[in-house]
Amino acid sequence: MTSPIPNASDAPRGELLILGAGGHAAVVAESAERAGWRVIGCAAESGALPMTASNIGDPDGAGAAGIDAAVARGVRLHAAVGSAEVRARWVQRFGAQSFATVVDPSSSVSPSATVADGASIGAGAVVQARAVVGAGAIVNTRAVVEHDCAVGPFAHIAPAAVLCGSVTVGAWAQVGAGAVVIPGRRIGERSVIGAGAVVVRDVPADMTAIGVPARATAPSPTR
Repeated sequence: MTSPIPNASDAPRGELLILGAGGHAAVVAESAERAGWRVIGCAAESGALPMTASNIGDPDGAGAAGIDAAVARGVRLHAAVGSAEVRARWVQRFGAQSFATVVDPSSSVSPSATVADGASIGAGAVVQARAVVGAGAIVNTRAVVEHDCAVGPFAHIAPAAVLCGSVTVGAWAQVGAGAVVIPGRRIGERSVIGAGAVVVRDVPADMTAIGVPARATAPSPTR
């Protein structure tokens, strides 16, 4: 489900369980706490979050039963790992309606933008008018999604990347740190744009594009 999020202060509140315990999970958990969520722990093979030592175990293994029990009592989930494949698998396993959107209070999200369930908007990120951020997508620290952009489900806009107006990023695609995509370009599904690249032409699905200007040089890696 996709819903308007005028600003972080209007986001829902409650208990949140983070799926993952790595660096990205720690960042998302701290954003969630700043936004008013109560992070009760994580579910991961190992590790812990800065605000809690509670880890109920691997979501693909021993932790699954604990996650189901948490959802049954009203706890929301957020998949906070870099792999689009893993995030998508967990959303399918535990149900899209169980996943919460996390919007850092220092971000700026236009009242006319829409952000789907399970997406995350990082610290200092900007999502402008009429932009759409898909389910499970990541708009990372200080990234910019300009007006009328569409970021597909489980895509990742990495730190400080800039999507100029009316850019389309396909599902599961990744736009690397500091990359720039000029207005109106399309990034195909599952494609990867290298860090610092400048995209001036469309990139087909399943390709890696690097350089200034960016050129599609090889198939994208399996994620």
